[in-house]
Amino acid sequence: MAQDIFIGIDGGGSKSRVRIEDGDGQLLGQAIGGPANIRLSIEGAWHSVHAVIEEALRSTGIALENKNYHFHVGLGLAGCEIAEAVHAFLNYPHPFMTLKLNTDAHVACLGAHQGAEGAIIIAGTGVIGYQVEAGQGMRVSGWGFPHDDEGGGAWLGLEATRLTLQWLDQRIEKSPLVEDIFSYFNQDHEQFVQWANRANSSEFARLAPMVINHSQQEEVVAVRLMKKAAHAIDRVDHALKKMRVQKSLSCCLLGGIAPFIEPWLSEELRATFVVRQGDATAGAILMIREQVQKDK
Repeated sequence: MAQDIFIGIDGGGSKSRVRIEDGDGQLLGQAIGGPANIRLSIEGAWHSVHAVIEEALRSTGIALENKNYHFHVGLGLAGCEIAEAVHAFLNYPHPFMTLKLNTDAHVACLGAHQGAEGAIIIAGTGVIGYQVEAGQGMRVSGWGFPHDDEGGGAWLGLEATRLTLQWLDQRIEKSPLVEDIFSYFNQDHEQFVQWANRANSSEFARLAPMVINHSQQEEVVAVRLMKKAAHAIDRVDHALKKMRVQKSLSCCLLGGIAPFIEPWLSEELRATFVVRQGDATAGAILMIREQVQKDK
């Protein structure tokens, strides 16, 4: 009789991660692979999925072609807001017995609360709020930079860039932050302007640590930016609350700038914070296990 293998994948624009368990929940393998954003490339996402699974299985002696195993895959991938991309991804040939796809935010929320109802706010390069209530996922923000994702690392970097350009034009007064930003570009005006005109979200986010460092030194301009970022994240929380039936859900604050932005958030939001119980790959496994149980 074939053995069940459960695979959970968290795939984003820069990398993908996988967790593989047997039917009893024992960990078989983990690995990190390439990007898996279905909005950008269906074939590229599938290539990353196959590669990261094979890497995690390498030490187990289990191959995807082995008919003695039934492979059930739960995927939380970036780009699922594009219905056409979801359809194309699900219709791509694959060797798995069961496949369940949702957003990377959905599986992150499931993992954070171990499948129970709850909310997350991810403050990284961008910002997204997500909650699961009565089995339904609800999303706020995270629609892309620069038109959205206010309060994230890319937004902080963009705001610092704007202030630096205004200082160079003598529209505002000098501050330690803008001097630091300009020094990062060797105080070369042309280099700075050329960079600013071609930089993407990841590149703008590289300036966020300077904003954070200056805010920790209580530099006025940097503190003002951190407060604006926190206010944007507070608005994400308020929007999530408007969507839900319950007025109070536990929330996990996740993401690279989360520890630095937390002190600036409202007391109301911080009072709801709990420690994350599991990561997005654990959430993807919870999702696929539930689907397999339903299919029986």
